[in-house]
Amino acid sequence: MASRTGTDADGDVDGADGEVVRVEATVEQVLNGVRVGLDGASGVCAYCGRELHDGDCVTVYAYRKAGHDTWNCPRVYCRDCRSGDGVSTPTLGTTEVTATAFLGVMQVAAQTTRLALTNVELESYSRPSDGSEGG
Repeated sequence: MASRTGTDADGDVDGADGEVVRVEATVEQVLNGVRVGLDGASGVCAYCGRELHDGDCVTVYAYRKAGHDTWNCPRVYCRDCRSGDGVSTPTLGTTEVTATAFLGVMQVAAQTTRLALTNVELESYSRPSDGSEGG
């Protein structure tokens, strides 16, 4: 079994013996566990400001820039403020999604928790080649 020593920008895992293993996953799989908000067990709706907690059903906007591994989830909406627009203006060079999910609490270190996405279901998707440059 090769040990995993690092992941490059394409999602390839470099083994200790130089072996490269390509790992493929769906967007839903990748977004499960993505952090929402700041440290702690609550977040805030980006539209109305309502406090969000473990177990709440939410809609999220998330993105990943081409060539990067990290997904960002800058906007979370409560059930009442849920946006049905999807990705209305895709950004060139960025994968963007809207999805529904439940919030869950993850313990990341002793006595440290964070809110994260669980049971993610994709609603809309835009590829890095979609959209146009901002101007």
